[in-house]
Amino acid sequence: MTEFDPDHLRLTDFLDLQTLQEIQDSFAAVANVKAVITDAGGGRITQPAPTTEFLRRQRAIAAAEDNPDKPQKEGTEYVAPIMVNNQRLGTIRMAATRSEGLPIDDARLAILAEKAGLEFRQVKGLAQQISREINRARNVKPAAIQFLFLLANAIARLCFQEFQLRQRINELTAVYTMTMMLSEARDLGKVLQRTAELVCEMMSVKATSIRLVDKESDELVIRAVHNLSAEYLSKGKIRLSQAEIDRVALSPKGYEYVRNMAVDPRILYPQESIREGIVSMLSIGMRYKGRPIGALRLYTSQEQAFTQLQIDMLKAVAAQAAAAIENARLQAETAEADALEKQVMMARDVQQRMMPHSPPDLAGIEFASVYIPCFELGGDFYDFIPLPGDNLGLCVADVSGKGVPASLIMASVRSSLRAHVDYIYYLYEVLQRINTMLYRDTKIGEFVTLFYGVLDTHNRRLTYCNAGHPPGLLLRDGQLLELGSQNMILGIDPAERYTQSVIDLKTNDILLLYTDGVPDAMNFQQQSYGRQRLVDAFMKGGETAEAVVQNLLWDMRKFVGLTKRTDDVTMIVVKVK
Repeated sequence: MTEFDPDHLRLTDFLDLQTLQEIQDSFAAVANVKAVITDAGGGRITQPAPTTEFLRRQRAIAAAEDNPDKPQKEGTEYVAPIMVNNQRLGTIRMAATRSEGLPIDDARLAILAEKAGLEFRQVKGLAQQISREINRARNVKPAAIQFLFLLANAIARLCFQEFQLRQRINELTAVYTMTMMLSEARDLGKVLQRTAELVCEMMSVKATSIRLVDKESDELVIRAVHNLSAEYLSKGKIRLSQAEIDRVALSPKGYEYVRNMAVDPRILYPQESIREGIVSMLSIGMRYKGRPIGALRLYTSQEQAFTQLQIDMLKAVAAQAAAAIENARLQAETAEADALEKQVMMARDVQQRMMPHSPPDLAGIEFASVYIPCFELGGDFYDFIPLPGDNLGLCVADVSGKGVPASLIMASVRSSLRAHVDYIYYLYEVLQRINTMLYRDTKIGEFVTLFYGVLDTHNRRLTYCNAGHPPGLLLRDGQLLELGSQNMILGIDPAERYTQSVIDLKTNDILLLYTDGVPDAMNFQQQSYGRQRLVDAFMKGGETAEAVVQNLLWDMRKFVGLTKRTDDVTMIVVKVK
């Protein structure tokens, strides 16, 4: 089939070659001329000689009255019905113009007979014979009868084209209505139900249904149905793995047709189809970006085929429905994500309220801190805990993982720490209690590293217990000391026994406590900031504790650049005056 090109139209784009040949042959026979039809460039389209079929029909028309191919005749008229879609819309009638003969003037005939020396009766008989011959010449020729039926067929074809055009307009209007309805879907269930109803009406079928794929249950679940009984709908589940017809429809082919559901072996419930009075079925796949969404099914009460044009329109409707379903799912996920985000924001506010609002103000000692979570909710935390007798608890911790789970564990550890330090004197016993709690309440792979120290501000003494956390760094007279230990991280072994250590502080000592988000920070070259860069920056010291922590933060950010953070960053700096 030649592709239709609207910019280079041809006569055969509108009339087929057989019809053009019929028009030419009928015209040539009626007018008793030779004729041929050419294209715009003068190229011959039809053959100049009449076709064998045309000549056969012409002979049949001229043959005896009992010939089965003779045209319809009502009295003295030939009739050609105009039929469209098996309905008679009108009739073309044709009759010969008859007369009794030419008018005969007896007086003139007598003068003519006298001049010719003939008898009057002989001349009058000859005149009457000539009149009859002229009358017979006016009778309808077979070619004229063929032309009559050609006109009737041409009118019928034009009417049928108009009929089809109106059908296409109605169908396209329905498709447009459904497209607009689906694109503006608010209540998807109602929209799918209305779609099923409109498709049933547009295609003049008995019933329709829309089933959606549920991968978890391997089922095609009814979401909309029109004109199917509750008994038929309750016949049983349709498993996608067993629904061969719908699997074909969901393939790139896009559809599958069943002529008779009662005898097709692919139908899962043939007896129920018979009781429901449905015969043929067309399943149209609903896919979104290649992913199966569901199937649009059409049912008929008798055997009925569907044209490719109808199938293509239904595929367009199914594609719009699939997009609407996917959009509705995305909208639901967006709404759910918005609600979750609100909850996360509330949780973030709660978590930030757990962090100290400002460092403590104690005579002879300066404090500074920084906390930058990677996500809205972090797994790091730090704390300044006021204790009796001029003592201050210092804590920096890092929970494994990120986001909500880590933040919940963080809140639990903070609460447990604050609860235990109120009545337990020894630091190692506090950590043993927290370790037991974490082991009991967390899953494998969830753990916490924690540095906890108590600063005796009067005696300038720091007692600390480090549970697997990066060692604290103490800068004294240009020398670096590490406050590490052999203690295990928290939450792994409930039998672990923790130990504590003590160090006396001196004037100008600077203590740094941090989480591994600082040395693990990465730049665009996937190089980590590293412990050595951290040490080098820390060794530069600073006039105040705040200056030290800001210099460290600036040096790390200068190295990282605009690379997205992958871990929380937490630091505490203590400077002894």
